Order: sequence, then structure tokens, then C-alpha cells
Amino acid sequence: MGMRRTSVARAALVAAAIAAVGQSAQARADTRVTRDATAGSYVRYDGGSDATMLSCSTGRRTQNEPSVAVDPRNSAIVVAGSNDYCAEIQNGSGNVWAGYYRSTDGGATWANSLVPGYPVDTSAAGAASPTRGSCAAAGDPTQAFDGDGRLFYGFICFNRAKPTNGSVYVATYDQDGARYLRTVRVDRGTPSVWGLFQDKINVTADQRSGNVYVLWAQFPGQSSNNTLHFSRSTDHGQTFSKPIHITQGLSEEQFADATVGPDGTLYVTYRTIAHQSSTADAIWLVRSTDGGLSWSAPRLVASIRPFDSTQFSGSGADTCGDGPFACPSGLTFARFSSQSAAAADATGVHVVYSAETAGGQAKIFVRNSPDGLTWPSPPMTLDTAPTGHQFFPDIASGGGTISVVFQDSRSDAAYSPSLPPGNTAAGANSGNVVHAILARSTDGISWTEQQLSTAGSNPNWEVRGSVRSPFFGDYNYASAAGSTVRAVWSDSRDLVPGSDPRETGADDDADGFDGFQTCSWVPNDIDAPAYSSPTIADACLSQGALDQNIYIAP
Repeated sequence: MGMRRTSVARAALVAAAIAAVGQSAQARADTRVTRDATAGSYVRYDGGSDATMLSCSTGRRTQNEPSVAVDPRNSAIVVAGSNDYCAEIQNGSGNVWAGYYRSTDGGATWANSLVPGYPVDTSAAGAASPTRGSCAAAGDPTQAFDGDGRLFYGFICFNRAKPTNGSVYVATYDQDGARYLRTVRVDRGTPSVWGLFQDKINVTADQRSGNVYVLWAQFPGQSSNNTLHFSRSTDHGQTFSKPIHITQGLSEEQFADATVGPDGTLYVTYRTIAHQSSTADAIWLVRSTDGGLSWSAPRLVASIRPFDSTQFSGSGADTCGDGPFACPSGLTFARFSSQSAAAADATGVHVVYSAETAGGQAKIFVRNSPDGLTWPSPPMTLDTAPTGHQFFPDIASGGGTISVVFQDSRSDAAYSPSLPPGNTAAGANSGNVVHAILARSTDGISWTEQQLSTAGSNPNWEVRGSVRSPFFGDYNYASAAGSTVRAVWSDSRDLVPGSDPRETGADDDADGFDGFQTCSWVPNDIDAPAYSSPTIADACLSQGALDQNIYIAP
């Protein structure tokens, strides 16, 4: 652990950092997207209901990894998605599904649903979905509108046990996202646990040509040299081209993010991860000027010092919790990692990414290019806030303004470069100290910031792994249509704190990250022979201990 500043000095730094956000921090209230504490709030795609919709409406389960898309034909229509764990109540297996949420009033109110094809979906669309009988868990949502009101929703679907079948899919909705049409499998994973696994999907659409582009990482079994793969649809999501790889696969390649410029140029940014001396932690970009038929060689955007959760565990683990999920460091934290995102406009392409400074603080960096091939100016940070970690950036451009959303712990009095966000040096909960921030710029160089979240979060609440391990998702999302910008993020403000009765001194029972409610199961210590946990459908888990939600602004 590094040397800690005095509390007086730290308080002054935190106050200065908060002031730097600006007086407009609370200019507009944020809105909760996932209404899972209101009877009847979840409705099936066809307007009907079933047991899953009923339990999702009041289940108060976890939602994370949000996506959002603003309709370019009507900016009052906004569609969002998430990993929605409400489906686990009926399927009983702990499996997540892809949530589908739609607003017709700019995000003020929402209709909640799931993409058809969830495990106990007996509707006509559910029976027709290619996910039926192939995979049980769906996540990694990504969304984009074309110029004619079609919404393309990409996701992965897999099994947690053999056969894994990790595949990528795209669901299509028309009528400005109001009507579900179909789900198509873009690329298939192989059944073997050491076979091909398709992961980390990203979808974008060319609003001029109508082409739909899909990017994802293909994991080839035990090898770390995964590659980024690409497919496209030229018939509005009915069929997709044979996948090709667009990178060299010389390192682990992850977190592809695609954007289309006004002239139709397709840009894809991604991160490489160092595993041996021949590989490096870096941000890259490739581009295509012919709709994905051919690609440029990868161009280095920046070499980075990564901000990855693995550095805080003491064992290389990316997530640390209680009981069997405890780490040598004694800290509790959800998975996070450095990743990049891109937006293109009339001035060129803008890439943002999270990385550490030389002093160990995680910041959001930006680099601008007129064409994706040359990078005239060096990377710069969006702000100079002296404290707090910044992570999970996404970027959108519209109406002459570039917007970047990210999570920020600058209000954390316990902040230290040697600690993950939301932890004290003793490994305890430092409070709801993480906020969603939006940075804006008209030139990609000068930025102003606005705090989006009206209440803080802590990403480290233990919401999975028999409620002993945290998870906050892997990203935020932003979308722009003209001057309308909407940003979404995972938020834990509604989670109900509690005390885990399984912890009687042998575990991390004083860390303050438990949200457990009193349940009808045997509350023995994790090390005791009679230890048991509630089943995933137990009503005690619907009392608020898992109530992580998706919020939207501005």
C-alpha cells in the first residue's frame, strides 16, 4: 500500500475535484430505467405476460452492462438494454438474460421486457428463436438504430456448463423499436469447453447505407491469442456475412467498439492485453472505407498502463468477495479493466480509453485523428481532478458536440491509487462514492463536465456467487442523435444493505458490502459442514439485497 494523505489535505482535494465538475452537476434529475419493483412493469414483446414477466416486475434483481440507442428518426424514442438477472427467478439456474427497455418520451418513463428466447419463454417468438434449446444465458447487450427506425440488438448466448455454445446473435426490431421481428445467429461457438467461444459483441449501423456491422472477440480454447471478428448484414439483419478476422491475433484482443463516420468509413478500436514479452497493453484502431470488405493495418492509438482489477487482488483474480471468493489483499471489488471506445464525426475519429497515470490514478484519456490513420496530437486527459479513479468510458458525437460518459470516484475520501474504487485501506466499504459523469467537447480538446447521477453508487456490493461476490458489469453506454444525448450506467443506490448471517467471524463479515436479507435457510458459517445458501428463486433475494439498476440521463 502507498502512503496515505492526511484527512485534511484529502478533504481539500476532494472538495476541489467536486467543484471542478461545475455548478451544472445537478441540472437535471436522472431516471431509473429498470422498474423491477412495480407489479406489471415487465411485459412480453407481444404485449402479453408470463411467469417470467410477472417475477421480473417485482424481483428487484441485478441489472448491469447497460446499452442505449437514440432513434435518429424521433429522438424522443430511446431504447436501452442490460444483463437482466430477473430471468433467473423462473429458470432457477442463476442465468441472466438480455433486458429490453423502451421509452417514447425521451427516457422519462419506460416499458420493460426481455429479448424473446429466454429459457422458459413459451411464446411464438421464443419458440422460433435460435437460442431455444442451444443456450440458457444471454448478455453483453449492444444496440444501434439504422436510419429507418430499425433497432439492432446484439448479445451473446451461452451455457455456464457443458456444452458452452458461446455464440453471438442479433435481434431486430422495427417500427422504431416497438415491434420484435427476429433473432439471427451471427457466429456459433463450439460445444467443447475448450472450443471456440464468441464474446464481447458490439453492433453499429450505417444510417446512410443501412448496413449493420457486428464485431466480437473469438476465444480459441486455451489460447490467449484471441482475434476480433467481423460480420455485416446488407438486408436489415435478415442474414449476416461469413465472419472474418480483422486483426492479426498476436496478443489477446478485447473490447471492440465500432463507429461509422458521416462518409461511411467504419472505425473499430480495441485493446490488446500483455501476457508475455512479445505482447503489450495498448489501444488500437482499424478502419474500413468499403463497408467492411477490406481493412487497414492496425494503428497504435496509445500504449497504456492499464487500470485492471487484477492488480488489487494479490493473486491475479479479477474479482474479490467473501468466503470462497476472498483474495489475499483483503479487498472487495468488482471486475473492471481498461478499455476504449470511439466516435466519428465531420472532424474525424475520437478515441477514449481508461488507463493509469504515472502516479497510479485511473483517468479517461482521449486522442483525436482526422482519418484514423494519423494521430497529430498526443493523448490527453479529459480533466485534471487530483483524486478518484475514472473508468468504463463510452463516447458519442452528435450536433457538433462530443460526449463521454464514465464512472468516477473523485468524491471518495478513502481514495488511494493503491485501492480499487469504493474501498478503504482496511478493505471496508467507503460508501456510495462512485458517480456517473458526462464530459462534453466541441473540438475533442477542451472539455467540461457534468455529474449525471444524483445519488452515489458503490460497485462492490456482493450480488452474485451465492451473494458473496460483486459484479458491476464491464461498461457504460452513450448514444447521440443530433443534439440529443443519452447516457446509461449501472447504479447501486437502490440496493438494501444487510448482514450476511453466514459470516460469523471467519470471513469478511465487517467489510460492509453485504446486502443480504433474512432468509429461510440455515445461516451457518462458510466453513461449517452444514453450510447452505438460498436457492436463486428464494423470495428473500427479492427484498432488495441484489437491487442494482440501470439509470439514464441527461
